[in-house]
Amino acid sequence: MAEPPRPVREFHRNHNQIALLNENVRGGAEYSDIIRFLRNSRIGFAISENIHQVQAYIEDFWRSAQIVDGSIEATVSGSSIVITEAVIRAPLRFGDLDHGNTCYVRQIRERGVRSFGYVGSFTRKEIYKGLIIGQWRYFFHVLMQCLSARKSGTDTMGHDLLSAMIGLTYNQPFNFSLMILQAFLV
Repeated sequence: MAEPPRPVREFHRNHNQIALLNENVRGGAEYSDIIRFLRNSRIGFAISENIHQVQAYIEDFWRSAQIVDGSIEATVSGSSIVITEAVIRAPLRFGDLDHGNTCYVRQIRERGVRSFGYVGSFTRKEIYKGLIIGQWRYFFHVLMQCLSARKSGTDTMGHDLLSAMIGLTYNQPFNFSLMILQAFLV
């Protein structure tokens, strides 16, 4: 028996902004290597493309969105739409597969975060941006601003986004589309 529909997280206008991946802006030269890496990565389009959005459509979507059997159903301008992992994957051009990790095991996460120069404890569920060095801190910040499911607080990163950072850095399979859908479904 299917579970009854339930509301989706609410929309926050200043949430999930695009990244200005340009090393020619003030302070950008210091992060030029990581900016070029992000721009050319499989998430480059999704985090930096400034698309035209119709505010009324966004408001319609969030006003009517319901979680139904692992997808999001909504009505926008009188038309029914269903958001699934595949629907997220296509326009954001992640290049991920319809399978794969959304969270690596603890040992891989710990090794990965240590390779980023992290000096903090790994006993908590989050890592702290201030304890990562240099360009890795900028990388962390961009992922938090562009892909995080949080409404506020961009100084700590959970295991899912840390796994995404590791997957990108080491060119390992990671299912960004599923990570985004799962953030809406919690």
